[in-house]
Amino acid sequence: MREVTVKDIIQFMDRIAPPELAEDWDPIGLSFGSVDQPVSKILLALDVDAQTIQEAKEKEVDLLITHHPAIFKSLKTLNSDDPRRRDYIELLKSDIAVYSAHTNLDAAENGLNDWLADHIGLKADKRDIVSVNARQGYKKLAVYVPDYAADKVRQALHEAGAGEIGDYKDVSYTLEGYGRFTPQAGANPTEGEIGQEEVIHEQRIEVLLKNKDVYKAIDALKTAHPYEEPVFDLYNLENQSDQFGFGRIGYVESELTTADMAERIQTLFSVDGVRYGSADDTKTHKKIAVFGGSGEKYYKDALKKDATLYITGDISYHGAQDMLRDGIDFIDAGHYMEAICVPELASRLKDQSKANGWNLEIIETNAQKDVFTYYK
Repeated sequence: MREVTVKDIIQFMDRIAPPELAEDWDPIGLSFGSVDQPVSKILLALDVDAQTIQEAKEKEVDLLITHHPAIFKSLKTLNSDDPRRRDYIELLKSDIAVYSAHTNLDAAENGLNDWLADHIGLKADKRDIVSVNARQGYKKLAVYVPDYAADKVRQALHEAGAGEIGDYKDVSYTLEGYGRFTPQAGANPTEGEIGQEEVIHEQRIEVLLKNKDVYKAIDALKTAHPYEEPVFDLYNLENQSDQFGFGRIGYVESELTTADMAERIQTLFSVDGVRYGSADDTKTHKKIAVFGGSGEKYYKDALKKDATLYITGDISYHGAQDMLRDGIDFIDAGHYMEAICVPELASRLKDQSKANGWNLEIIETNAQKDVFTYYK
């Protein structure tokens, strides 16, 4: 069994939360440790704090994965005069690697905001993004394959994610023609003889694929193709793109009042308390927006898309006034609502570990809790 390294985990996390989706100011990625560091135990948490570091040390983990990055502000010194710097020193002394996926996980498809929407009960088939922060284009892959191998190559490409357009999958186009080549000394041709021109009836298979699937599709193509040197073309497309961004907006099965939804959220996310505001306590909501983290400044985007209830964290007094004045109810579930990422990431890491035959122990934090205590 091959040793698992930090690099292996990062490559997997980058597929879940592509780094290019992160905001420019966001210090995502590996903040402590080396990509070559061996990993056998991983601890998952929302934040890097003293409690989490102590838990990581006690459980002898090699890698700490968090949603919020460890270092938001640049350092001028690394002495122990400051409590936060003492945390960093402790991490270095303990040789614990730290990796964080923040706004890239927020914006990713099937990332944090989709997990929040799933738990709240927003219908997946009519869900939209509250605020778009990135667009990613598609590519067209065209490969030349002898007739007898066309179905095998086509299937391999589809299994790698190529040919998915909207609500359709396994989409491809085929042209027929003749391929010509002359193997040279040193070649090991599947078809033909060294020094003799070969003419073979071939199919040109064309498929669309997302940028994130390019390397996976090319690897699949090369594995399935019978030729020693498969010939393929890769084109950038300007007429097709996917949108990514923060927050989700959608419809719920049953209409609820703001108070009813607030009670539901408190139970769903195991938070001690929530704040909410409503101009009409009897009003029910069918179209709702949820925005992980501090989403106050994006509420007008939700309003433009006809949401009547906005769920986020860290709403200010004047922000709450503005929301009610503009005609949208709100629920402040706190920033800790994002802790839903811990079990979700744990589930995906366990699946990946099993699929790859990795010998990994995935641990969910039990030391971390909301920084706020609500008086009862």
